Amino acid sequence: MTTLHYISCAIAFSLVGCMGPTKIETNVAKYSKVLSNWIPTGLVDHFPSVVPATASNVRFSAFPGFMQGGAYIQIRMELPATKAKELYEDASKKAKQFHDGGNFVTLVNERKDGLASTSPHTFDTGTYEFPKDYRVFVLHAESTSQWNHGKSKGVVISLQRNEVIYFAEDW
Repeated sequence: MTTLHYISCAIAFSLVGCMGPTKIETNVAKYSKVLSNWIPTGLVDHFPSVVPATASNVRFSAFPGFMQGGAYIQIRMELPATKAKELYEDASKKAKQFHDGGNFVTLVNERKDGLASTSPHTFDTGTYEFPKDYRVFVLHAESTSQWNHGKSKGVVISLQRNEVIYFAEDW
């Protein structure tokens, strides 16, 4: 390797190390603005444009991606039981696949044609899977021949808790 190569690698490493990864956004007040950045991807057309007035216990998490780290957006809310049931029935008709509980790779591991979904980004730290009462509806998913490049979108609903989680992933 040439000296120029070592210098350019050192500069790149120091810039990334100094700037660090992009911050995860959790401020619900910034939801609409962050959502607007995702619109060109086509992955958030099923998300509400604003947080519904009837929503409570709203949690939001979005990460724009960094180097090989995948981007995601997820908003979780409690809704009136009738609205949660309506969304559940609608997702049941539109979903390509679904699973109860689990995470991003549950369907990938369980089925030959399994689609990637999401993991609970809006739960407390250390929670890596949805409990069994959460049904994860995959509305769309695609991957390339490489595992680390793909997209998925959908909705996660727990009728037991009247919770709805909209998700989009671009990894």
